[in-house]
Amino acid sequence: MRLPPPGTVRPISLMISLIVSGIGLSGCSGSRSHILTPAPDFPAIIRPLDGSVGTVVLVQDRLRFVVLDYSFSAIPQAGTVLELYRASNRVGRVRLSRWTNPTTAAADVLEGSPQMGDTARPD
Repeated sequence: MRLPPPGTVRPISLMISLIVSGIGLSGCSGSRSHILTPAPDFPAIIRPLDGSVGTVVLVQDRLRFVVLDYSFSAIPQAGTVLELYRASNRVGRVRLSRWTNPTTAAADVLEGSPQMGDTARPD
C-alpha cells in the first residue's frame, strides 16, 4: 500500500474539519424567537382530573339507555344524574341505574341523543 506524500494529508483533513464545523455552526447562527412564540388560539378541551368521568361505550336508542365505561374512574352511586358531553358541548343527560359491574354501568337516557365516545360526568 502506498502512502500519500507528506504534506498532502493535512490540507484535506483541514478542509473536511472546516466543512463539518461550518455545518455544525450554521444551525446555531439563527434566531430562536420562533420557538418561543405562543401557541395559536384554539378552543381548549377541559377535562376534570378528579371526580367520576365515564365514557359511553354502547347506545341502545330503542330502549333509551347507554352503557358507561368507568375503567379509570370510580362509578357514581345509582340514581345519580350525569351530564353527557361531546367535544366540550353538553348533549344530554342520563340517570345511573342500579345495574353495574366493576368497570361499567347502565344509565337511562333522560334527554338528548348520546353517541359512543361521549363523556358523562356529574354536574
